[in-house]
Amino acid sequence: MRSITQTFRRIARTPAFAAATVLTLGLAIGANTAIFTLIENILWKPLPFPDQDRLVSVFQTAPGVGIKDLSASAADFFTYREQSSTFEDIGVSQGGFETVTGRGEPERVATLAITAHLLPILGVQPVLGRTFTEQDDRPGAADQVVLTYGYWQRKFGGDRAVLGKRIVAGGVARQVIGVLPRTFWLLDQKPDLLFPLQLDRNKATLGGFHYYAIARLKPGVTPAQANADVARMISLERNQFPVFPGMTMKMFDDARFGPNVRLLKQDAIGDIGKTLWLLMAAVGLLLVIACANVGNLMLVRAEGRQRELAVRAALGAGWTQIARELLQECVTLSLIGGALGVAIAIAALRLLVAFPPVHLPRLEQLSVDAAALLFTFAVSLLAGILFGLIPAVRYAGPNLAAALHGGGRTSSTGRERRRARNVLVIVQVALALVLLIGSGLMIRTFQAMRRVQPGFTTSDTLETARLMGARVLGPAPEQMALLDHGLLDRLAGIPGVQSVSMVLGLPMTADKAQDLIVAEDHPYQEGRLPPLRRFASVMPGYFQSIGIPLVAGRDVTWTDIHQIRPVVLVSENFARENWGTPSAALGKRIHDPAGQRSSEIIGVVGDVRQDGVDHPAPSFVYWPFLTRDDHNNPAIPYSAHIVVRSNRAGSQSLINEIRRAIWALNPNLPITDVRTIGDIYRQSMARTSFTLVLLLVAGVLALLLGVVGIYAVISYSVSQRTREMGIRIALGATQSELKQMFVRHGLLLGTIGVAAGLAVTIGVARLMTAMLFEISPLDPATYAAVSLALLAAVALASYLPTSKVVAVDPVVALRAE
Repeated sequence: MRSITQTFRRIARTPAFAAATVLTLGLAIGANTAIFTLIENILWKPLPFPDQDRLVSVFQTAPGVGIKDLSASAADFFTYREQSSTFEDIGVSQGGFETVTGRGEPERVATLAITAHLLPILGVQPVLGRTFTEQDDRPGAADQVVLTYGYWQRKFGGDRAVLGKRIVAGGVARQVIGVLPRTFWLLDQKPDLLFPLQLDRNKATLGGFHYYAIARLKPGVTPAQANADVARMISLERNQFPVFPGMTMKMFDDARFGPNVRLLKQDAIGDIGKTLWLLMAAVGLLLVIACANVGNLMLVRAEGRQRELAVRAALGAGWTQIARELLQECVTLSLIGGALGVAIAIAALRLLVAFPPVHLPRLEQLSVDAAALLFTFAVSLLAGILFGLIPAVRYAGPNLAAALHGGGRTSSTGRERRRARNVLVIVQVALALVLLIGSGLMIRTFQAMRRVQPGFTTSDTLETARLMGARVLGPAPEQMALLDHGLLDRLAGIPGVQSVSMVLGLPMTADKAQDLIVAEDHPYQEGRLPPLRRFASVMPGYFQSIGIPLVAGRDVTWTDIHQIRPVVLVSENFARENWGTPSAALGKRIHDPAGQRSSEIIGVVGDVRQDGVDHPAPSFVYWPFLTRDDHNNPAIPYSAHIVVRSNRAGSQSLINEIRRAIWALNPNLPITDVRTIGDIYRQSMARTSFTLVLLLVAGVLALLLGVVGIYAVISYSVSQRTREMGIRIALGATQSELKQMFVRHGLLLGTIGVAAGLAVTIGVARLMTAMLFEISPLDPATYAAVSLALLAAVALASYLPTSKVVAVDPVVALRAE
């Protein structure tokens, strides 16, 4: 206890030194704690389900049409349940949205339709009431609903009398039968209401892959065995179910369906792991730089205490005692820095949860737990030992005579003393270069992405909002199209609105509908299925409103809509792929593989990077909003996005006027996802921006620490050589020559550090390849710019501390010594 008290007293004698050390370590350790917490919560923590190693996602592949992850169909579900030898049980789900009415303003809520066995497979038990039974899941059964905990609290205040009440969702009154626990979680699904899926086996077909399937493996079964079992069952299906309308059995065979069973946790994590490990490596390097920086400070402080340590040794203090005290002081400072780091990490993570810059799995469950605290303690202890060993080894057993007789200010720092500090500075510069090049590559990637033209206007002059429910609660499709026409006319009359339209399938959103589409004069050939084409449904004026150029032909008109004409527009790359030029596509016809629906191409529009600027533009088909389905019945999309071009976009006043115009026609229509096209565009680059910002922060901190290290070494060297400089000036040396001497020394250290850093970076930069866009991991411009900038910073840090000292009168300098 006494030694601890003395340690704190020694630290308190130099508050500025202690504050600099604690702050430096606190920032570095806090960054490491925050990233470790993300990795632990996202990558390492088990899923909140029992026996998670037996839970698998059941997908298929279809290499014949270029699909790696194909969801399950109703036929798959019934086949797997009835004939699997590896699945203990299986359930499927389908996410969606519904409009809840009758409880204040209309509300759009997220829904999840599930089969009766899905929740038992996951081990989910309700906190109130019950979940669905097989009886509830049969076609024609009573309409029932299970509430999630959050919705129960938000809409019913946690009222336990909610059981038996009815909720009108999607125009259907459903009886509440249960409430799920607060901990319920299923991948990135965040439903408010759960419905029974009620699949009908008699209507199941080969095709219609709309469902996410989760199975529990039998004890001892591996995913590889499950894949073999699914492959067997896929071949059985073709003899038990008819093909989906528009397909033939030959097409089904040509798609070459295969199994893709994998652990559920793989889907929970996604591909965020590479980004998190890259960031962990970056903040790990930052911690090493911080330790080198603090190690240099500790060396300087230990040199200032050299006479004190020598006197103590002369009075009988042993080497181990002095070394222990030096290490204890370093570890104490490091642990205080670790405590500050925990506070910084907690604040940073709370900010991340409140304003998530990018989608991160299980973000709502994020917390600094015991594992993170243990990690922080271990890192703090290791850091304290790491930067404390250098002064302990160097000064715990000094040569007494040299320390007592030559330790004054009249001696110059020898080569032996400078070597340790110089090595630490070189390490800081080298690691700073690694981080700065990583930041530079991400900056270049971001710039390359910003230079890409996505094919539509990305400014904030386009307001969008999602409308849902009217096509379920409202009239028939033809009348709904008339109402949409009137709504758009009303919105066009709002002051400041330049144009307005509707679309199902906004660019760079989750709308990724696709289908097999055949050009009529390029008939389907057996053994070679036509590629999947992405499609959207549009109203007149959509391309003008969103800024997609019309390359050839004309836009869809209201006459086309109301008369349900079989017309279509295609993207330029679709036209060039099939007919060579956009104009040659006009008048051609496209249809589904079975030829049941045929439409004439009336226009060709520019290509759009629908999935983000870092993905190529897919070939696209744009149907009119009102079309005919496979049975020749009028059909209109269930939901729609309005697109309003106005200089007032983003303002609350425009949003309020849009709401009033919509509710004047239909007061039960919920309006959600209100945002500008600019917001959507920026969100599409969120992961790149997130990685860029964190790497840039780490790089800037590393640069500052490296510059501070250089400044400290040169400054200390200058102060120790004051007498030498006085002699040099007396003998005729100029101030300029003395400055150049110290700058050359700093640049020598910086050059060695840059060379070492380049060698390290070239060896590890390829690990960033997957995160870069149109930039080589060995981009010479980035390497050159960062190296020169770092050397310039080193030169400045070397020059500044010499300015005052070399201006001292040589007589004064000699007297000071």
